[in-house]
Amino acid sequence: MTEIESVPRNARQWRLPSTLLARLARRWRHRRDRRHLEAMPDFMLKDIGISRSDIDYVATHGETTR
Repeated sequence: MTEIESVPRNARQWRLPSTLLARLARRWRHRRDRRHLEAMPDFMLKDIGISRSDIDYVATHGETTR
């Protein structure tokens, strides 16, 4: 009879799932931010210094400067 030793999992085995989870969370936040900005009227967007054409960039990068 052979004995199976329990080997602790290598950190590399967890890298892919954690990277994918972080990427999914980031994309979810970007979509949520874009929806919130798109729901704002133009005068509110102007007050915070962005235009409708900047919404996608701001939602993705979090800043208005390019």
